Amino acid sequence: MAAPMDIFRDSVKSVLDGWTVLQLAVQHGFGGVHSTAKAAWMGEAVSQWFQENADIDPSELEDFLAEILNNEFDTVADDGSLSQVAQQICGSYRLCLQGRQQEVLSRIQQLPKAQLSGCVAATGPEQEDDDDDGEEDEKEDEKEEEKDEVRVVSIEFGKLMFFPLLIGH
Repeated sequence: MAAPMDIFRDSVKSVLDGWTVLQLAVQHGFGGVHSTAKAAWMGEAVSQWFQENADIDPSELEDFLAEILNNEFDTVADDGSLSQVAQQICGSYRLCLQGRQQEVLSRIQQLPKAQLSGCVAATGPEQEDDDDDGEEDEKEDEKEEEKDEVRVVSIEFGKLMFFPLLIGH
């Protein structure tokens, strides 16, 4: 059987591969052209963090995952999934430490796949433009807004919705 930390690493990868919020961020390129590589790095970063620190609390992991989502994918998960993902990963880590790798492998097999079908994009409130300084200013404003946009992801009634959130406007 593989080493406990190898099984834990596989568990982290499987949990993140099944996380709808992260997979939608990757699919839609929220992390830029390197979205797929960033998602892979995220799994490695989580695994390494557990190897370097003892007794990571699920709420700490939740904060860590939220920070990565925000910084690397400009995405905020607002659907409760952060807590579930953190609980699953922490549970797998505890089982691996207890020598219960077979149970972790069994859990990996039972993990749901990311639910990407049926997800819809929702639009945020309309933004009013009070100044009529010309077309050049509008193009410049649009570029500025794109830089400050963070996506908020929310799953409601079985449908995933994206809400653009403009920062600093």
